[in-house]
Amino acid sequence: MGKQLQKTIVDILKKTINRQLYYYLDICTRCSICKNACHQYIMTNDLIYLPAYRAELILRIYRKYLTRTGRFISALNRAREIDEQWLDDLYKVTYSCTGCRRCMYYCPFSIDTSWLLALGKAILVAADKYPPIISEISNASIFKGENMEILKEDIIEGLKEYEKELQEKVDDPSATIPVDLKGADILYVSLPGSYSVLTAASIFHQARANWTLSLYEPANFGYFLGDTEKAAVTAKRIIDEAKRLEVKEIVISECGHGYRVMKWLWDTWSKEENPFKIRCILEVMAEYIKEERIRLNRGQIQKALTYHDPCQLARNSGIYEEPRYILRQIATDFRELTPNREKNWCCGGGGGLQAEPELEDFRLKTGEKKVEQIRNSGAKIVVAPCDNCRLQLEDLNKKYNLDISVYSVMELVADATVISKPVFPISNLD
Repeated sequence: MGKQLQKTIVDILKKTINRQLYYYLDICTRCSICKNACHQYIMTNDLIYLPAYRAELILRIYRKYLTRTGRFISALNRAREIDEQWLDDLYKVTYSCTGCRRCMYYCPFSIDTSWLLALGKAILVAADKYPPIISEISNASIFKGENMEILKEDIIEGLKEYEKELQEKVDDPSATIPVDLKGADILYVSLPGSYSVLTAASIFHQARANWTLSLYEPANFGYFLGDTEKAAVTAKRIIDEAKRLEVKEIVISECGHGYRVMKWLWDTWSKEENPFKIRCILEVMAEYIKEERIRLNRGQIQKALTYHDPCQLARNSGIYEEPRYILRQIATDFRELTPNREKNWCCGGGGGLQAEPELEDFRLKTGEKKVEQIRNSGAKIVVAPCDNCRLQLEDLNKKYNLDISVYSVMELVADATVISKPVFPISNLD
């Protein structure tokens, strides 16, 4: 390893490690309570996936280069040199973590391992050592934003087909999917695909909402990569669009990390206050139901149904009760997973792992805690308001023969909304 790269890594440590982060590094007593909180360690029994070990990798080089004892008597405090093996170890443990932060919840000192992993990713990005596919997707997203004026016409043209389908589904030839509408109350940032666009459009139509569809998506692969500059660029395009259209609020589709980025991380990255109210579509749907702006076929679902709390929406953003309120309006047999809410087990598919083919076996293996929860619930329908979670649950369903159906909350609400015909006829619900 070159001296220049070592210097770059040390400079990142000096710039990034403030008093609070050093506190996290220094106070860990290696009590190993976090091992029972981590689905990856439990399912692999491999110490490298122990959250405390991930922190230890950072702490050892901090001690070597930024403490007097470490510089002169490394063996006394387990300090180590920055070398290729250390980078390889850091890569393996950092980009395999889903960032669920369950370990932080159970840590007696509330050590935020994900903050330490963010530092690890910053080091790896500086060393040009990161998952190529995540980098490519992040770059493609930034390219799309830079060339939106060229792409806009094709995007709008494609939405016309969705609009025809929407009019047929809601039996209203006046139903529209507005794009670039100035002065709307809501800028809805949708995931690609009809299930995210059409379901929301039907709900907004029924609620008579004043809304417009964003030309962008909430997915932020710069965040998964750990490159805060790319992540900030990806998030900023949504803020800029909202400013241009003079909307009142930004509503994020069922995307766990996309919501967390816009709600909690944008201010930190941009060093400016977010001028818009940020809400998740779950909050909006719950509000519409309570205000009777949309009417549901109560008790439409007869089969046992359970809800998976996505880590980024629930434990990391506090969205717990709105989806439960919604589902209890629709289902007659709602069952909780055990544990749930802030204690819920990660499904194993977050953190960008879904995009990395080489981690498929690891992802499915470490998802077995979620499989165990679902089986114990006896549910036949599993609902998850996060795209990565749903993809993981579908994979777990196939791998472990769970015999379940996986849906988003939006799909079930759109199907249960009282209009002249079902918006998205969903089978096997009763």
